[in-house]
Amino acid sequence: MQALLAGSTILLAAGAAGMVWAAVTEDAWLMLAPALLLVVTVAYLLRMLARLPGACAVVSERELYVRFPAAVDAAMPRTNVLSATIAGHRWWQGLGIRSDLAGTVMLATATGNCAQFELDEPLRVWVIPRILPIRARRLRLSVRDPERLVALFVPRAPADHQES
Repeated sequence: MQALLAGSTILLAAGAAGMVWAAVTEDAWLMLAPALLLVVTVAYLLRMLARLPGACAVVSERELYVRFPAAVDAAMPRTNVLSATIAGHRWWQGLGIRSDLAGTVMLATATGNCAQFELDEPLRVWVIPRILPIRARRLRLSVRDPERLVALFVPRAPADHQES
């Protein structure tokens, strides 16, 4: 996520510099207005990049803790997870904070297999940081080992005890 944010910041800064260059060399002074907007955006992104914690999912005996920069930083009881499955996250679904606006929120740092949780009580996730929250009934997380994460929520079958 940090690399994506850094790359976006560099591209926006280059766009702002190009607009300022065009305004100065071509007497296109109206280009300064969108350039100023880009400069403010770049400043915001740099501030966010400096303070950005890493994304993580931590499971304890009692809770699932999920952190995704600028979107969610919350712990929920394990009992809130109704089911956990593997879901595919395609390249065209994008990276970052994504929603299908039907209750699924994807916190994706990579494509491929992801852990998907069906939640009893929805989790508030910021689709647009501090502007647009959405309630996630299904939460999809891209993690290094989604199968291992899902396995922590699959009920274990009782062992067969045979008496001799």
